[in-house]
Formats: sequence, C-alpha cells, structure tokens
Amino acid sequence: MTDVIDVAAVDDHPIVLDGVSAWVSESGIRVIGTAATVDALLAGPGRRAHVVLLDLELCDGSTVTRNVSAILEAGPAVLVLAASDNPAAVRSAMRAGALGYVLKSEETSRVRAAIRSVAAGKAWISPRLAFILATDDAVDRPALSPQEARALRLYATGMPVKSVALRMTISDETVKQYLGRVREKYARAGRAAPSKLELYYRAVEDGHLPPLP
Repeated sequence: MTDVIDVAAVDDHPIVLDGVSAWVSESGIRVIGTAATVDALLAGPGRRAHVVLLDLELCDGSTVTRNVSAILEAGPAVLVLAASDNPAAVRSAMRAGALGYVLKSEETSRVRAAIRSVAAGKAWISPRLAFILATDDAVDRPALSPQEARALRLYATGMPVKSVALRMTISDETVKQYLGRVREKYARAGRAAPSKLELYYRAVEDGHLPPLP
C-alpha cells in the first residue's frame, strides 16, 4: 500500500457520483475515477484504484457476481456501497469476492473506515449488517448448535484446536467433531469451507463473526 488510498466508484445515479469525492475524500483517501458501469470505469483511470465502491444494482442489467469478478480481475479490491440490507444481497456480494459491504445510509466515517480496511485486505461489515446476517434463516445459512457456533468462532479467528478445547473445557477430539459437523453443514448448503480461511469467511458472511479489525 502507498500512503494514499486511490478510490473509484461505480453507480448509475449521477447525484451519488457527483458527491462521492466530497464525502469520501480526506487525508489519505482520494477519488480518481467514477462511472455508471463497471466496464466504463475499468476503461479509464478507475482501473488503477486500490478500492472500487460498487453499487449493488446497476441499470445496465449486470449482476453483482459479474461486476465483482471483473473488478477483481482488473486488480482493485471491491467495497459494495448499496441501499439494500437484504441478507441474500449481502452474502451474494461477499461470496462473489467483495471484501466489504456498507450501506449508503452509513455515516461517512464508517465508509472511510471500510475503505481503509478493504484497502488493507481485510473484510468489513457494519455492526448493523452483521446483526442482520446473524439472525437470517436462509436455506443456505446452516443452522449451527451453540457449541458448533462457538467452536467455529474460536477456531476461525486463529486459535489452534488445542486452544479451542481449553477455552471450551472439552477434549481436542470433541472440538474436531464440532468443526467437522460445521464443515459438513456448509458443504450440504453448497458453501464448502475445507480450509480455516474459508471457515472464517463463512463465519463473517453469516454473522457468526465480525470482520477482523
């Protein structure tokens, strides 16, 4: 990372693009490009941004999966900036590869904090969205028992199995059983998480964990 975070924005509302520099820019953050479509942004200086603010629903008929993939392939990280707090929309964006998701109704300080986090390669979801995800009962959000959820939270944030066992006052083998069940449930839901990092992303996506600061 350089000392300055270059940001670009994709939104099909001119009033948003006209104002993005005013409410995002501050010391260490500058807007280098805006466009109404992802293709237009990537054809200009926005391609060189560290972070792209992406509106969830654009009028050109493109999907969030396609848009996130195109931006990631070009190089920038993606921070979705949207009006929707629908759990399915949030998960769809995060699964496509977006590192963060903030609402247009958020305070500018939160948006700037999200930009810095995403620019540093860290996930970001606001507390409000994390609560919404944690209380969502979508079919592809596995129902975990309290012990499974606790084992997931401890393990996914970096603890080795032995430390998780000590914290939960259970055996190493029982922790492995809990984590095995968690992985099985995610696999059945079509969201396999064979690695520790993937378990962390599933935990964040479903609100079991806040993104690491």
